[in-house]
Amino acid sequence: MSKSFSMDESQILRLNVGGYIYTTTRSTLVKYPDSMLGVMFKGDIPSKTDQDGNFFIDRDGQMFRYILNFCRSGKLCLPQNFLEFDLLENEADFFQIQPLISSIVTARQHENKENLEVHYVEIVEVRTGTTATMPSKNSRVKTILLGRKEDLFALPSNIIGEEAAERLECKNGSNYVELEIYGSNMRIQLADFLSNNGWINENSDLSSSSCLPKGSNILCIEQSYRDRWKIYRHICR
Repeated sequence: MSKSFSMDESQILRLNVGGYIYTTTRSTLVKYPDSMLGVMFKGDIPSKTDQDGNFFIDRDGQMFRYILNFCRSGKLCLPQNFLEFDLLENEADFFQIQPLISSIVTARQHENKENLEVHYVEIVEVRTGTTATMPSKNSRVKTILLGRKEDLFALPSNIIGEEAAERLECKNGSNYVELEIYGSNMRIQLADFLSNNGWINENSDLSSSSCLPKGSNILCIEQSYRDRWKIYRHICR
């Protein structure tokens, strides 16, 4: 059965949403006229009613409370530790209230960050040579890793080397440890691995310094490349 109603925006309406009864005004329901609710209750779509004459909407009745309150206040109000974002997003998508959809996305991102912590890994590559050799392969290269022991352990041994992995195992502490590794192009290999495994390159810096060693007339140059990577991990509670 369908029902027509007055276009008076102050009209009080009773809704049966999935078995849950709500009382509101037509002005609240048409606050967002381009939404599904707006289209339904400004008269464009005939509205079905239940046996008691309530307008019937076959959607999740519990989730509708948040949708209706958003229409009333323009704000998304959720209880602390709300976990049913998937259900709420699904209902908001059906009713097509765009400001509500945006608010849910923002709230979900905030909730996710509350349960995440940031891990960092720094890669420092130091190249040392002279004006005659820099930046050729003849320059000496040292690569230093800084990060949590657990994160450095997760780096592939075929890149950092088994000997470095053994030295890492002997280091104490779980916060930040330092590990020197050997080999060419280590910084590039590690960057490829990290970027392919969800890490984000937060920033990269290059600094240079030079000196004239005692008894030499050849200038010595040191170039330092520092990459800072980060990843969000769930907090274990």
